[in-house]
Amino acid sequence: MTLRRCLLTSLILFVLCCLVCPVRAASIEADPNADYSLTKNRGPWMIMVATFHTTGEDGTTDQGKTPQQAASELVLELRRLGMPAYTFEHDPAQQFTTVTDRLGREERRKNLRRIKSVCVLAGNYHDINDDIAQKSLDWVKALQPRCLEEGVTYVPTKGRKTPLMGAFLTVNPMLTPEELKSIQESRVDPLLVRLNHGERYSLTENSGKYTLIIARFYGKHVTVKPGSELPGISDFLKSNALDDAALSARELVTVLRGNYDREATNFNNIDAYIWHDHHESVVTVGSFTSPDDPAIAHYVKKFGPKMKVIDAQGTTNFQAEHLGVSGFGPNKDQNRLWLFEPEPAIMRVPKLR
Repeated sequence: MTLRRCLLTSLILFVLCCLVCPVRAASIEADPNADYSLTKNRGPWMIMVATFHTTGEDGTTDQGKTPQQAASELVLELRRLGMPAYTFEHDPAQQFTTVTDRLGREERRKNLRRIKSVCVLAGNYHDINDDIAQKSLDWVKALQPRCLEEGVTYVPTKGRKTPLMGAFLTVNPMLTPEELKSIQESRVDPLLVRLNHGERYSLTENSGKYTLIIARFYGKHVTVKPGSELPGISDFLKSNALDDAALSARELVTVLRGNYDREATNFNNIDAYIWHDHHESVVTVGSFTSPDDPAIAHYVKKFGPKMKVIDAQGTTNFQAEHLGVSGFGPNKDQNRLWLFEPEPAIMRVPKLR
């Protein structure tokens, strides 16, 4: 008789992109009589710790722990160590395959090999790049749980010498794509709240649902001409590029909302806003009800590229629109020149409340 044991493997689940506020593990319950099945309100980013299934195709266990027993014990051990952990049963849908006989006739047949698995997922994180998530993943990979020492078969490989080294970050498999999208759109990033708090003409004050990006100011970047020497890394890192980007964006918003454009008078008294992101500051204009709002065309025409003469021979070409003004700096004797986006882009107005 073939012994069917509980087998520990890794399960690659469908990874969907989403963001939400994390739940920190402080005083985690670990009751052997409680049910710690995964629910939709966990995550959405979590650690796929391990997957258990039997070695037999019929899903029965003749020796050792069942997949559910092994998963439940691992959940309790993780929880006692302060890590919120949950079980999730993965039951693959019935699959069909098409086969062709010697006469060329096609026939659909069921794939009878359906292996149910019980997964253990842990943690609740903002996203895959969350610092706590990455450190927690390293911690999980280094664990050698006592509950897996007996009653579970594990086959080490060259790249996975210990039971949990195959752990990886994924999203909550209980969530639908629509639910993930809703979470992403409603998420409030604490860092973005701090970056934009108290900002005059902040985009968060925009009453519309959409706005139009007409200028971007980036952080750490440098333009090097062909043949020129690359700057040293220390010189590159010591600059306050994000602060400089924010200052440039503020000056542009001030100009657009004022009456600085004394020549063309095309860029005065404009409904402009500023938004600071993780890597850039952007200036937007307008307040729109939808991405198809007809009022957007007016701003695209004003700030978008235009056909211009580029040399003495009268050659024309599309050139990015620009705005130059004077009267800046401590002595108000400095000039400023801004190039607008060659392709103004629509963005959703962020809500930080």
